[in-house]
Amino acid sequence: MGSSAVKKVLQELVFPYWTRSEDRWKARGNLLLMLVLILGMVYSLVLLNRWNKAFYDALQNLNKEEFLSQLRQFFIIALSYSLIMAYKYYVLQSLAVSWRKWLTEKNVTHWLSNQNFYYWQIKKNSEDNPDQRLSEDIHELTDLSLEISEKILREFITFISFIGILWGLSGSLKFSDINGYDIEIHRYLVWVCLLYAIVGTWIVHKIGSPLSKINFMQQKLEADFRYLLIRLRENSESIALLKGERAEKQKLSAKFFQVVGNFKELISCQKKLIMTTNFYGQLAYIFPFVVASPKVFTREITLGQLFQISSAFGQVQGSVSVFVDMYTKLARLHSVMIRLSGFLHSLEENHELRHATVSRSVQTTVGAYEIENLNVMTPQHQSLFNALSLRLTPGKRVLITAPSGKGKTTLLRSMNGIWPYLAGQVRIPKECHRLVLTQKAYLPIGNLRSALAYPMAGENFNDQDFQKVLTLTKLAYLIPDLDKETSWSLSLSSGEQQRIAIARIFLQKPEIVFLDEATSALEKKTEKFLYETLIASFPQMIVVSFSHEEDALKEFHQECLVLN
Repeated sequence: MGSSAVKKVLQELVFPYWTRSEDRWKARGNLLLMLVLILGMVYSLVLLNRWNKAFYDALQNLNKEEFLSQLRQFFIIALSYSLIMAYKYYVLQSLAVSWRKWLTEKNVTHWLSNQNFYYWQIKKNSEDNPDQRLSEDIHELTDLSLEISEKILREFITFISFIGILWGLSGSLKFSDINGYDIEIHRYLVWVCLLYAIVGTWIVHKIGSPLSKINFMQQKLEADFRYLLIRLRENSESIALLKGERAEKQKLSAKFFQVVGNFKELISCQKKLIMTTNFYGQLAYIFPFVVASPKVFTREITLGQLFQISSAFGQVQGSVSVFVDMYTKLARLHSVMIRLSGFLHSLEENHELRHATVSRSVQTTVGAYEIENLNVMTPQHQSLFNALSLRLTPGKRVLITAPSGKGKTTLLRSMNGIWPYLAGQVRIPKECHRLVLTQKAYLPIGNLRSALAYPMAGENFNDQDFQKVLTLTKLAYLIPDLDKETSWSLSLSSGEQQRIAIARIFLQKPEIVFLDEATSALEKKTEKFLYETLIASFPQMIVVSFSHEEDALKEFHQECLVLN
């Protein structure tokens, strides 16, 4: 799964940005600039390596003039290196932001297109937290990918630059084995350095290999816990009225117990990894002095050359050990790629589900709204309704009734082309403005204008339009709050929310309106007034109402369809 997940993410999220996106030339330019800056950084390190020899030789020779000259050179090199580092960071972060922006827009568009976000819910994928994938996972993908890639590229250039220096400084090591045979290892410092780095990398990999799976589970459990908190906030009133605090606390505690349990496993693994990598790193400081000491004691190298060897050894060892230093981040990136691959796979499944059913059964037409031989099923393919036919012409008003829980809302979804488990034909007039109002009105966060105009833009209507519909739906007291931004679903009662939704009909004037118990929270007098006003104002509007009581709304409709 891991390799296929990485391949999928590379093909769909990484390569397209650099090869086909509108920002590809700018991104390539920034990448080239970053390469130049990395070359400048490595060159500064090479100069610093040479400076080591000259500086410590000046100390050894008690040459004050050369000592002061080397100090001046050090400040120039250090300042240049610092400036390059700062600009490299700026270019890298600019590239990360640009890439994240492109990826987020691309995937949000994909997620919102063709009701993918809806199919995600009905296919029971809600536990996979698409919000985390679209925010945190994409953010981590861009940041970690660029950080790791830059590090590997920099260390590769550093390796190429310093292996030659270490090769020239190494010389040969001569010793005798237990049988008295003379052995000579040419360029021994290079081979010792490579062996040290390879052994260290292998040990770190063996210790840190479980990290990817543990990180994956930690991200999932954290997202699940956050989802429960969001649900608690969104349903705070219902929970408070039901006195459900204890039940909610039990659910939160159980989920957080899983979070903590996995986190303990994570820190246990990271403890071993940190101990190993830190010991490996600390040993690297003294190791070059140890392996070069035979040359020091035989006076084959000077103090300056010893520090130059130490510097070159450290750079080569650090370059070869790049995976040791980046192992935790590599494991995190791998888990992010697995999560994003799962997200992409679910979107593909949603597309296939829609293509196999909705795309075949739901069509646009220039004629009337019509359903013919419609068979509606549950996700488990159990039949709800069979051979249902209905033709809606301008001015027609139909009441559809059925006992509660018998599939009225599922039929509403099917009639509006979003339910994937159906067969037959649904023909929807082309460019026909439809408005669907449900029992629980959806009010977006923002000002009241945007809530009234939704899903259209509030700028499409003037103040007189808003004032008129609010007065008509007996909400005139909200007129001063038209520009107030708040969470209207929390600040308004259920009845007020339903009247806001009904006000959309008078504001937007759709050709077809579906009302799924959209007046259930209103008193009968207000419900009767709104239906009568709607019919009188828009005699050619098609009205389809859904109710579990046949007699409740029958007087406002011409036909009644009883589902069984």
